[in-house]
Amino acid sequence: MAEQTRMDAKVAGDGALSGGTYGNITVNGAGSINGDIDCLTFKINGASTNTGRVVAQTMVVNGSATINGELQAGLLKVNGDTSVRDGAGVGQLIVNGNCQVGGSVASHQVDLKGYLKVGGDLETDAFSGDGAFQIGGLLNAGLIDLRLHGPASAREIGGERVSVRLGSGWGSLFTFFADKRLITDSVEADQVSLEYTTAKVVRGKDVTIGQGCSIGLVVYAETYTPLAGASVGEARRVENAAV
Repeated sequence: MAEQTRMDAKVAGDGALSGGTYGNITVNGAGSINGDIDCLTFKINGASTNTGRVVAQTMVVNGSATINGELQAGLLKVNGDTSVRDGAGVGQLIVNGNCQVGGSVASHQVDLKGYLKVGGDLETDAFSGDGAFQIGGLLNAGLIDLRLHGPASAREIGGERVSVRLGSGWGSLFTFFADKRLITDSVEADQVSLEYTTAKVVRGKDVTIGQGCSIGLVVYAETYTPLAGASVGEARRVENAAV
């Protein structure tokens, strides 16, 4: 069966678009899209409200986007504000502005230079960058490399390598945040290096606890390095820290 022809669509000013299959969609004004859409590219320079599911190979938000459904995208780049009511599956998520997802997020790569809020879990191969975030469930990534520029939280954090340190001298977006700190119940990874983190338990093979940390219990398998300015209630060496 031949592939369905994809027509491009543009919304300029105050306009509306029906759901369907498209090539390239561009919103330059205040656009409303009624129904599910499947497109190659979805570029929003103004304000867009979608009543259904969005599937796009590439989605770029330079203005504001509201999706009252699920999002599936190969690339989502948020330079403005994006709100997704349900979950999202994104190959690469780039957040330079404000992105909020009501459900869980699955992604290969997350690059953060803004604010990310996820209601459920965040599963990704790599989570890196500068900014602030709130994860309602589990943050799980092979590599986590973050510089804090505002408050950050997750119920639990797991990965192979976890590095969290205090950001400095970056941007004006977070100047109103007084507390630049990560709060979580637990951190578990092979390699753990933390600054300005509050956690009940930290487990790892090699663990470094740096300045500004308040940790109840550190469980480590090989090395444990407490640095100046860290508060640790108890450190315990075991053969297998992931217990």
